Amino acid sequence: MFKQYYIFCLFFILTGASVHGQGTKNPSLALKEKISNAKTDKDALRATLELIDFYELTNLVKWKQSILSLHSNKSRYTAVKSQQLIELIYSEYLLKTGNTSQFKSNFSKKMTNVRFDSKELSFRLDRLRFELEFLNKQWGVAKQLADSNLIKLRGSRNNAKNSLVYQDLSRFYLSRMKRDSAYWASNQAISYAKRSQKREILVKALQNQAGTFGYFLDLEGAVQKELQAIRLAEELHIDRLKIHSFMEIARYSMLVENWNEALGYLKRANQLARRFQDLHSTALIQLFYSKVYLNQGNVIRAMYNARKARAYFMKENDLFNLAQCAHSIGNIASFNGNLDLAKESYNEAIEFYSREKLATNLAEVYQDYGQLSIQIGDMKQAQRFLDMSVSSDQLIQSIGLIERYKLLAQISMKNGELRKALNYQNSYIQFLESNSIKRNDSKIAELTSSNLREERERLIELQQRRIEQENKEQEILMLQSDRVLYISLIIIFAIVFSLVILILRMKQVRSRQEQREAELSQTLLRTQMNPHFVFNAMSVIQSYIYENNPEKSSQFLVNFSRLMRLILENSPKEFIPLELELEILDKYLSTQKMRFEDRFSYVLHVEDDLLSNKAMVPPMITQPFIENAIEHGQLHTVKGGQIIVEMKEANGNLEITISDNGVGRKKSAQTKKIRTHKSMAIDITQERIKILNKKYKFSGSLAFRDLDAKKGQGTLVTIVLPLKFDTENF
Repeated sequence: MFKQYYIFCLFFILTGASVHGQGTKNPSLALKEKISNAKTDKDALRATLELIDFYELTNLVKWKQSILSLHSNKSRYTAVKSQQLIELIYSEYLLKTGNTSQFKSNFSKKMTNVRFDSKELSFRLDRLRFELEFLNKQWGVAKQLADSNLIKLRGSRNNAKNSLVYQDLSRFYLSRMKRDSAYWASNQAISYAKRSQKREILVKALQNQAGTFGYFLDLEGAVQKELQAIRLAEELHIDRLKIHSFMEIARYSMLVENWNEALGYLKRANQLARRFQDLHSTALIQLFYSKVYLNQGNVIRAMYNARKARAYFMKENDLFNLAQCAHSIGNIASFNGNLDLAKESYNEAIEFYSREKLATNLAEVYQDYGQLSIQIGDMKQAQRFLDMSVSSDQLIQSIGLIERYKLLAQISMKNGELRKALNYQNSYIQFLESNSIKRNDSKIAELTSSNLREERERLIELQQRRIEQENKEQEILMLQSDRVLYISLIIIFAIVFSLVILILRMKQVRSRQEQREAELSQTLLRTQMNPHFVFNAMSVIQSYIYENNPEKSSQFLVNFSRLMRLILENSPKEFIPLELELEILDKYLSTQKMRFEDRFSYVLHVEDDLLSNKAMVPPMITQPFIENAIEHGQLHTVKGGQIIVEMKEANGNLEITISDNGVGRKKSAQTKKIRTHKSMAIDITQERIKILNKKYKFSGSLAFRDLDAKKGQGTLVTIVLPLKFDTENF
């Protein structure tokens, strides 16, 4: 748990010089111009670092790109001190993004003997030295460095720096399981932060103290501190700092199994992470999503998010979070009955946690491995893994011990070891009595839900204040206006208003006529599509009848009748809810799988924001292409045939992709079946999109390409539609 908390906190604990770029309409352009106009390399480097600091506050993708570009081109700066400064910035970047392995390697090789004349740079370098020794578990050296930093700050009255060093000390004491010292250091950090002019330091100090409370299982206190940090960040208009607090509250909610609350806070964190293009936080949120969805029984979404997160951490070489992903994938595979994948994933996580000596994380994997052993009936192996889980976690006493004692008691009862079962049961009860986590889950849920209500109330209050302020300003302007000018403006306004009304009226009449024509055209097009779909579906039923298979025929007819009812009810509509479209597609694909005896698989994925906001989609817009993928892509003949339908928001539009790994368009066109079959899917869908474009003044599109361009295999269909929401039933 500590390692996970440490990675979360690094981005918020380490700070550098900050440039807010205020006073200009476009600060980034001004700084770029400053770089291009720099007369010396030193001036150019200074301006580049200002731009990097600006991007850290506004766009984390550009922040990352700027640092990597600066580091790769550091040779252009001939001065040794300039190159050392670049290495300092790069080391801080590695820590903030969680790449601790590369940080340790890079800092040990290039920064060990570096010295800076500047007190600011020396302070930042000393904190990096502390982080190096901290990660290497050189506790004595790390403590000496932190104490030395405090001594250097005596008399400086730099409250912000003192707060940061005490935050380092609180994490040090926390890692050594010194509860009182950790609380003392975190309180000192807050005390100094309150006296600092840099108010964002107080937000980080509150988040640091919340982490201390959470580590020692005071989850109620941890949630309260994170909520304080959120409110302060709102007052200071520093929304990027709220991402960390939202994720931590979600994590605490998961620990007490408040899954709905956790999902709500993850969505808020995800919105902010996307806004600031914080890819690292987005990947962590996806990892959390996978755990929430698994506990809600949604295996497809759980695996999708876990693999998305894994792809990012693999690209960034983030070994700790790769192990977290492996653990999560193992749990999903175990839940889904994929024992080989579960064991492989658990072993991958155990290998990393054992090497890094991360006891709590190791204990959690052993516990889940033990549950998997119980699932397959291997009680001896389950006993071994659960014993290892308890022994790995006995010093830290984490929340997982509750479940481990319970499982060990059950296994001992099954093996007839009644005395051992009683001992485990007593340990279970003793742990519950000494820790208030399970008893306070309702309090944590009340805190998190009340904060959501307060957040909505604050937004309403803010809007009311803005309206009142605008009204007052309007009254002042009206009082200051000259009466004659006022009357003249009213006359001019009346004339203009009348002209506008007349023009709008004419456009409205024309628009209604065009809309009626468009709706009639769309109704006609949908009636063209439905017979085509029904004809193909009836062919499936006919094939079962020929095979004389009444069981499959009956099962197919039940699914098909539900599918036909959905089509008949929703075909006349212009748009239907996305959830309903997913049900129609799922029914259609499941019937096709029955027809081809499960020789292909399919995945339906929709972004959570689209479902929660009740997005709408034209009915059966994707069905013809799914049908083509199955029939002409010959998925039933391809090993591991798969169809993936994905719907997401892209640049304010609804983007739908249908991909298959079939034989490809070129090979399919050579078959007699495709030459004799006149498919109207492309023409009809293009006409539907054309009508939507005309009606909603939109520029939708339909595009095709090979999934594997080199081999000419597979097909990817991309449909871009206007993004509409069901505002009436929201």
